[in-house]
Amino acid sequence: MEQNTPKFRLKLNLFDGIVILLALVAGGLMLWTALKPQAPAPAGSIASSDVRYTIRFRRWAPGSSGAVKAGDKIADNIKNYEVGQVVSVQAVPALAQVPDQNSRRWVWAELEGFEDVLVTVESPCVISDDAITVGGGYQVRVGTVGYFRGEGYMGSGPIVAIEEVTQ
Repeated sequence: MEQNTPKFRLKLNLFDGIVILLALVAGGLMLWTALKPQAPAPAGSIASSDVRYTIRFRRWAPGSSGAVKAGDKIADNIKNYEVGQVVSVQAVPALAQVPDQNSRRWVWAELEGFEDVLVTVESPCVISDDAITVGGGYQVRVGTVGYFRGEGYMGSGPIVAIEEVTQ
């Protein structure tokens, strides 16, 4: 006589398969996060120094650059960071990019009735691998447009140059 032992058959429907798959994925993620090696702490060098950078205030009325004087304190107009002290001021012709229809490209042209003001600012800073930080949190980067204010004036424009001051 033959023995009648039923064979083990696992019958899963779609819902059971999804639940088991999610449980396996969650278990795998927990195991991976527990066993992965810790990332080393960034060994970025941090140094304190002085920095001198130039801001190009754009499209001011002619003659209004006299409002900015050497020795003025400059602050960020958005987050109120003190960003330094004015070292020098220079008025230059205002420039704008305009399309040249003949050569089909953008060219720099002088803008009539306006002037740009180059304001050089000096400030103590913290230099790290990531950024140059002045005023407790304002990051100075070439090309970044900032909104600044001084005593009796406000202006906006990009930072066009940065140099470290060696003493």
